[in-house]
Amino acid sequence: MVLAASGIILQRKKILLLQRSNYTDRYPGFWGCPGGRAEKGETAEQNVIREVKEECNLHFSPTEIIKTGVWQQREFYRFLGNWSGEIKIQEEEVSDYNWFSYEQATRLKLAFDYTEIIEILKSKDLL
Repeated sequence: MVLAASGIILQRKKILLLQRSNYTDRYPGFWGCPGGRAEKGETAEQNVIREVKEECNLHFSPTEIIKTGVWQQREFYRFLGNWSGEIKIQEEEVSDYNWFSYEQATRLKLAFDYTEIIEILKSKDLL
């Protein structure tokens, strides 16, 4: 089974979402958190730290697992965490980014399970 992880990055009750470019056949043009598949030997924590850095140039430190599950032969982790740095997107995989409130995020085309993630964050009063 493939391991995958993503980082949930929050600032002032808004979530950072990246728009997926057309490099992929899975959800091109949809929005989600930075993340992806683990490299061989990586833990979920190492995976999310590397993916956040690659996709949007932020230093990410996971603090809490918001959700885990299995989807299409992938074991996935959704991490909440602390972050620092300045956003610079990886243009091959990411076509746009922005900070979204709960109301704004619910109107987007969200990839994977991010509609549920948005609801979980709202229920925890984080969005």
